[in-house]
Amino acid sequence: MPSIFLKDEALDKSPAIVGFEIARYIRQSGKGRVSIFDVVERFKRESWFAWNSFFYGITFLYAVGLIDFEEPYLIVRDVD
Repeated sequence: MPSIFLKDEALDKSPAIVGFEIARYIRQSGKGRVSIFDVVERFKRESWFAWNSFFYGITFLYAVGLIDFEEPYLIVRDVD
């Protein structure tokens, strides 16, 4: 079974780190929902950016319950 956490992968491309960067951007935007296109536009020039890293980062945030999807928006879930 393949794993999304690889020991040979660069740490800055791991799903948890990429998810953290995405969550920090959404939090700094001050909005409850952000277009996924705006998020991609913000990060596409970063050294860690690759589509699979971005996808796994968003999947990680969804899996831990921090975001939800409402196409084409990422919705911040209220975490208490």
